[in-house]
Amino acid sequence: MQFDTYTYALFLPLVFIVYWGLRNHLKCQNLFLLVASYLFYGWWDWRMLSLIMLTTVSTWGTALMMSGQRSRGDKLWAAANVVLNLGILCMFKYLNFLRDSFVHLLGLFGMNPDWPTLNILLPVGISFYTFQAISYTIDVYRGEVKATRDPVAFGVFIAFFPQLVAGPIERATNLLPQFLRKKAFDYDAAVVGMRQILWGLGKKVIIADTMGNYVDQLFSSPYYYGAPNMIWAGVLFAVQIYADFSGYSDIAIGSARLLNIRLRPNFNYPFFSRNMKELWQRWHISLMTWFRHYVYFPLGGSRRGKWRTALNTMIVFSLSGLWHGADWTFVIWGTINGLLLLPFIFMAKKKLSEHATWRDIPRCLLTFFLFAMVFIAFRAEGITHLTEICDVVANGSWRMGLDCGEAIYYIVPFFMIEWLGRKQEFPLKRLPMPTVLRWILYWSLLAGISISSLDSNTQFIYFQF
Repeated sequence: MQFDTYTYALFLPLVFIVYWGLRNHLKCQNLFLLVASYLFYGWWDWRMLSLIMLTTVSTWGTALMMSGQRSRGDKLWAAANVVLNLGILCMFKYLNFLRDSFVHLLGLFGMNPDWPTLNILLPVGISFYTFQAISYTIDVYRGEVKATRDPVAFGVFIAFFPQLVAGPIERATNLLPQFLRKKAFDYDAAVVGMRQILWGLGKKVIIADTMGNYVDQLFSSPYYYGAPNMIWAGVLFAVQIYADFSGYSDIAIGSARLLNIRLRPNFNYPFFSRNMKELWQRWHISLMTWFRHYVYFPLGGSRRGKWRTALNTMIVFSLSGLWHGADWTFVIWGTINGLLLLPFIFMAKKKLSEHATWRDIPRCLLTFFLFAMVFIAFRAEGITHLTEICDVVANGSWRMGLDCGEAIYYIVPFFMIEWLGRKQEFPLKRLPMPTVLRWILYWSLLAGISISSLDSNTQFIYFQF
């Protein structure tokens, strides 16, 4: 089930009504949420419910088997569950990638084995709920969270429908306790949640899907459209993926707010960053936090000198690229982003103000452009396609082949609203404008969403990861 469908527009109010109807019965409330979450996930493919159930049962049981004392037995239990879940993830997501890479390597030595490609369907959201389960296992082993004995509450923690498919990736310290205590209906939180859902839908349906029409056309024929359009394609794709993914996160966080459950923010106006380091502190926050806690810090973080910090940074970003997709283009994308952060390790640190000002706009634009150009590798459909794009940009024609001027009419108002609201969680939370103008904006967004049409079958980009 996708957020930008009429099915979800019916599903969410029904969940809201039943959930608050059970407000005096916590266990029934959690059981209902678990069933609703499985229905939400099974709507896509009910067969994949077995995988998320396996992850849930193995992780819950493993945590109960650990004493929390970091004993040898605890370490073995934790390692076994991490290996199990990573094994499932690798089998579904990376098996063909590893097979193709190995066959290519053998080909360099004159060997050409005819190994079949397996037709494995990638389960939606597996990267997200697997990382959430692994973080719980490690946190219990470290003694940072106590293993819960409530299987239903834990099942909801893994499968909570708003953030199940594409995050934010939550740690047990934040989300799990919310399913273990009774909650009262919060009218103000519900109002904010509705505004956040509206803003997220607007970003997805109006901005991301519109940009996607241009991006798909441009990336389909790099040599035909020429160098200027391929550069423009990188810019449009950066806007598309930001509006698409942050739009999903807004709908997820807003939907949870209706149930008085708080999810952590996943984006913090990344395109108003003044350098690449700041941008990566504001982009896909939950994933980068996960890598920081469970990869970067265990490797030594920044405690072992600048060269070791640089190595740890490169490892994290290379793994982040591989997490995004089973292709060398994603590894290249992650590695380049890691390289762009290395100067900040060796340079003297300069403290930035919390929010960009008008005087920072040139730096923000330069940072955004650099980020967008690197994102071309993310969008490329394989190494051959990426090579073609690079060749076009370096040596191709500089004629303009596609009129994308209409995209400006979407991009400029969108970023103006984001700029005005950059000091709060999302722009519609408390826009600094008169009530009449706010309601005009609300109705304009609803009209734009209706015109653009829900149920357009344009899948969220991060459903693939």
